[in-house]
Amino acid sequence: MKKETSSNILEKIDIAKVRIKELETMINLWEGGKVASFWDTECSINPSSPSCLLFND
Repeated sequence: MKKETSSNILEKIDIAKVRIKELETMINLWEGGKVASFWDTECSINPSSPSCLLFND
């Protein structure tokens, strides 16, 4: 198994932290009942974001 460089691992950690924050935002909004309007607005601004692509029907 190839050992990864520390900079590559740090980059993956940063990406994971951003993704976790996006998912926490989605969960908080779903629990608060403000899902549709927030995500309609968010996905119209940035339709290629991972969150919009993941839940786009």
